[in-house]
Amino acid sequence: MCRRGGAGGRVGRSHRLDEAAQGAFKYTLGPYDDPVLEVAPGDRISVETLDAFGGRIRSEADRPSDILEMPFGNPQNGPIRVEGARKGDVLAVYVERIVPRGDQPRGTTCLIHELGGLVGTDLTAMLNDPLPERVRKVNVDADWVYWSDRLRLPYEPFIGTIGLSPQIDSISSLVPASHGGNMDLPETRPGNVIYLPVRAEGAYLFLGDVHATQGDGELSGNAIEHA
Repeated sequence: MCRRGGAGGRVGRSHRLDEAAQGAFKYTLGPYDDPVLEVAPGDRISVETLDAFGGRIRSEADRPSDILEMPFGNPQNGPIRVEGARKGDVLAVYVERIVPRGDQPRGTTCLIHELGGLVGTDLTAMLNDPLPERVRKVNVDADWVYWSDRLRLPYEPFIGTIGLSPQIDSISSLVPASHGGNMDLPETRPGNVIYLPVRAEGAYLFLGDVHATQGDGELSGNAIEHA
């Protein structure tokens, strides 16, 4: 929503940004990539995301530290250019719905070496030995996250990383700041509006890192991640 060309409550055109149209996913939020899509205020966008691991963790036998290459986490769709958006505006993004996709088990959560507060890092020293790396794959549908035969959790999805381009910087998709970014807030869920400050012409919206469910934070460094 912009001072000039604002939606004014009107619903505009519908757009689809699938994996093919996205091409290379982004690992920084900044003004230097060409937009993959241009929209007008009030337009609706359907986006196909990847999970936080880029779909590279495929089984519980996988060892994340052998597969993942940090800081290449939280692949982002975008940038999406918003017509008429300029520095000083505020972009209002309404999250309409989130639908899980991909083959089952489509949910992934991990204990990863040097990530999170359970495994021990130079910032989180522990008296006990750090917990070993471990992967858990779970089925996820539109209603539930199936942790085991005896335990299921409500499907409460939200967008873990969503933000706009800074004015001149490119910021890692792992980092939260005033531009938005990797906030991991359950409040970025369907039915809510996220207000983001526009710092660059065209706003340049990025999003990805969708979660199936999470509490108020990521103690292990990730949630139950899905595409």
